[in-house]
Amino acid sequence: MKTKLNGILTLFLALIVQLSFAQEKTISGTVTDQDGLPLPGVNILVQGTTTGTQSDFDGQYTIKAEAGQVLVFSYIGQKNANMTVGASNTINVQMQEDAQALEEVVVTAFGTGDRNAKATVYANQTVKSEDLLSVPNKNALEALRGKAAGVNLSTASGSVGSSTRIVLRGSGSLTGNNNALIVIDGVAIDNTSTSGGAGESTTGYSDFGNRFNDVNPDDIASVTILKGPSATSLYGSRGASGVVLITTKTGQGKKMQVNYNGSTSMETAIIVLQRQNKFGQGYDNLHLDSGENWSWGPAMDGVVRPWTSPIDSDGDGSLEALTRPYSPVRNQLKDFFNTGYTVTQNINLSGSNDGFTYYASYGNTKQTGILDNTSYDRNNITFNASAKLSEKLKSDFKVSYARVDQNTAQEGSRAFEGNNAYAMAIQSPVNIPFTELRDYTSPFHDLNGYWGSYSSVNPYYILNEYGNEAEIDNFLANASLTYNFLDNLSITGRFGGNIVNTQTDVWTPTYTRGQQLVWTDNLEITTRNGRHNSLGEYINTNIKVENLDATVLVNYDAELSENLKLTAAGGYNFFQRTTDRLVGSTVGGLVVPGTYNLANSSQQPTSSLNRTKYRIFGVLGNATLGYKDAAFLELSARNDWSSTLPSTNNSFFYGAVGASVVVTDLFNIENDIVNYAKLRGSYGTSGKDADLYLLNSYFVGNPEIVDLGDYALTLPKNGIPGFTIGNTIGNPGLKPELTTTYEVGLDFGFFKNRLSGAYTYYHSNHDDQLVTISLPRSTGYTQTVSNIGRMENKGHELSLTLKPILGLVDGLNFELFGAYSTNDNKVVNITDDIDELTIGTFGFAAGTTVTMVAKEGLPFGSFKGNDFKYNDQGEVIVDANTGFPVYPDNDVILGNNQPDYLLNFGANLNYKGFGFRVLFDRKKGGLFASQTKYNTNFNGTNVNTTVYNREPFIFPNSVVDNEDGTFSENTVQITEQDYFTNYDAPVSTQLIDASFLKLREVELSYTFSKDLLKDTFFTNARLSLFGKNLKYWLPDSNKYADPEINGISTSSSGSVSTTGNAQGIETTQTPSSRSVGLNLQLSF
Repeated sequence: MKTKLNGILTLFLALIVQLSFAQEKTISGTVTDQDGLPLPGVNILVQGTTTGTQSDFDGQYTIKAEAGQVLVFSYIGQKNANMTVGASNTINVQMQEDAQALEEVVVTAFGTGDRNAKATVYANQTVKSEDLLSVPNKNALEALRGKAAGVNLSTASGSVGSSTRIVLRGSGSLTGNNNALIVIDGVAIDNTSTSGGAGESTTGYSDFGNRFNDVNPDDIASVTILKGPSATSLYGSRGASGVVLITTKTGQGKKMQVNYNGSTSMETAIIVLQRQNKFGQGYDNLHLDSGENWSWGPAMDGVVRPWTSPIDSDGDGSLEALTRPYSPVRNQLKDFFNTGYTVTQNINLSGSNDGFTYYASYGNTKQTGILDNTSYDRNNITFNASAKLSEKLKSDFKVSYARVDQNTAQEGSRAFEGNNAYAMAIQSPVNIPFTELRDYTSPFHDLNGYWGSYSSVNPYYILNEYGNEAEIDNFLANASLTYNFLDNLSITGRFGGNIVNTQTDVWTPTYTRGQQLVWTDNLEITTRNGRHNSLGEYINTNIKVENLDATVLVNYDAELSENLKLTAAGGYNFFQRTTDRLVGSTVGGLVVPGTYNLANSSQQPTSSLNRTKYRIFGVLGNATLGYKDAAFLELSARNDWSSTLPSTNNSFFYGAVGASVVVTDLFNIENDIVNYAKLRGSYGTSGKDADLYLLNSYFVGNPEIVDLGDYALTLPKNGIPGFTIGNTIGNPGLKPELTTTYEVGLDFGFFKNRLSGAYTYYHSNHDDQLVTISLPRSTGYTQTVSNIGRMENKGHELSLTLKPILGLVDGLNFELFGAYSTNDNKVVNITDDIDELTIGTFGFAAGTTVTMVAKEGLPFGSFKGNDFKYNDQGEVIVDANTGFPVYPDNDVILGNNQPDYLLNFGANLNYKGFGFRVLFDRKKGGLFASQTKYNTNFNGTNVNTTVYNREPFIFPNSVVDNEDGTFSENTVQITEQDYFTNYDAPVSTQLIDASFLKLREVELSYTFSKDLLKDTFFTNARLSLFGKNLKYWLPDSNKYADPEINGISTSSSGSVSTTGNAQGIETTQTPSSRSVGLNLQLSF
């Protein structure tokens, strides 16, 4: 009996053990890559079931499974790993790179089915969040610098919140918008730059940035750059210049995770300008003058002399002045700037539960600029959610709000004009101590005591008393519903909007400046009358831009056979932009000084309201046929109907066709030499519609005095406005610009993917350009817009990644990377009667104007202006009597702003938590025109003005025209002062090589190990020291300005814009800055 009982008990215990093995248990662990770094987003699936999860930000996961079941770990670019559940509750997995590591998922136009990279037929490049944010950046466009091929970025100013221009593969439109379209989560945003009025100045501007600046870079998951019609045709005319697709972060992982990303940095001005330190205030190398802003005075000798105006500070009639040695001020220009600071704080939380994912974040960027009284404060709130409402219905909702408060400095000005503090500073003699001028309320430095009789006012007075403020509210939202009729058939409806409200306030203070007393030779006092007064001015601008974007898209995919797969999408898109611009300005000065509102206007203030509405809708389709998942044929097409084109011609169709073959897959090539090879080619067209209101002729408001003989009528009168016929005659026959592009390329991976990259050659023709052309006055109009001309772009793009020790050393990852691109641009033709168009102009001073033109047979963006007169031997012809150069009557082409190539390269090194990253950025070739060079040469402050040590000299390489076909040697001497102040006017002398090499980013980081964090509540911690723009290399000819800082001008008066087509004109903008800082990232 006892034996039977023991047997029963044994059987019972065995049954219990067996049942225990069959029960579910919780498995957890960490997934890493082959370098030991955490892999977030890895899919973990219990084989043969629907149970699955994803690894979190730190590569950690938790899943329920039974002993004996198999966990399948999968991740794009990595080999699948199968792990059998055993007795342990912990399974750590180190994944290995797949031979097809390049096959990453690519975001496609309008969400027509995100696909594996090998299925794309065109060049594209994706910059992931970890690369975009490797070094903290104030905005996402700045973060793109040096990280993609064929992307040309330029900045309007080095001041806080300035505009950035992004052009892909060169300019394709002579006078239209060449900036890339920015799309955030499927919604196109308005990225137009905002410029304020310039107050009393007709040549300056206030740059309040463009609206992509408002996006929080920490919310971005990836940036995909689409170039060429094959990639962008589905975006219609808005995508004709390329598209930058922004995908924001979403919730992931089962449990809620909180992430913090904060950084603090300090910025210092990059001073390219080289100033001479031999000669001080005065003129003719002889005469001292404490009121003179010229540095053409005697050589500085260190003798203590007065340097400020004589003033009666005590009111007793006695005059006094500040004294200092007559010698150069050490670090003078450096002392003009402050150390700027930027503090960025970002926190987000994300997670998912039962089909619901969420992501919420708050970010703040607070910046104080390198100039007095300049600041930028941006607050961002973002919420993204996705819910699986049923087995067939899914919803997505994303909303973000940005608030920007900005106080900036006025930028750009011609010589001796405007209220640009930096322009005033660089024209100051080198013996003036800027540190003392900061106290602009001192009687020695205030409006009447300030030393400069020919300057405007103390630059610190400009910075602190003039106003350039903006308040910006930016709302972005979109919602979508996706219904799956079948496993392979779905419909998605998405509606989004972007509403931006911008208010800018620009003002000039009221002041009266009397005569000035100045010290001259032998400490004599004289009176100077060179000052000016200000009645005060206030300009208020309110801009509201409303973008509405709606799309309905049907997606379908099918296995047509064992080897043939079809993916197709088709739908409808609607886009509308409404812009209201209300501007009010005081007239005749301010009644009460220091009170800045329209009610304080001395006369009836002026106001204007400009309302525009643009609408375009289109039908679109895309289909991709795949053979053995190795060969692909793609067709895409779109037809648009635009409100800016005539109703009889407002429909335009364009499409694209492309093919790709993954040779290594199709022919089953598997070896250690060639791991991946993909050939691709595409051909496509895209259209670009016209600007607003060009079809008809319009009346325009004309509030002026109308001469009626014996009676003059002033309008408006009794509230009745006056109108006159506009100068532009409408053209009801306009049609869209048409771009035709073909490209071929190769994507490759060699030597176990240690060497990988992509090459593309492209060729684009841009026809039927929408261009403004002049008309004879006899027509009653001055201009019209017509379809004329062709422009061509062609070039090469190459990106490379080299991992020389991949998999050779445990835990060590070393990577070299680079991208190279060229763009050969040419204006092929304009019309039979016109071979040149003016794109923009800028007057350095009276009589010296640079014109940017589109010239037939030459690159777009050619500089035109006057030059020296040369003989056939290239010698400069001078006047026989004066020895000064002679100028021809006609302006000539002097060069262009197109770079020869763009290059970026760098390295990543990671070992056991330590990381090092470096990025260099190079632009070779092209020219820029420099107002800084003109101003500082004229004033005698530039080192270029002391080449001959202020001794008389003969103009180099010069001859005298004997007027009989022969030339004789020039023997007449001139002085540097006479040359630079009277004869250095040729535009040719203001053009500078725009090449540069910059150490763009450097980062040294440490990621704390799990062992160090195990007794804390942090799951991840990373600390880094970073630097930006730490070093630069410029050509010897550039002693003046950063060639990346560009202002542009659109009229002969010098009125300046920021992101238009006439790039390459530097107008004494605030310099760029270098920064050093700390970054801390935490997860818990």
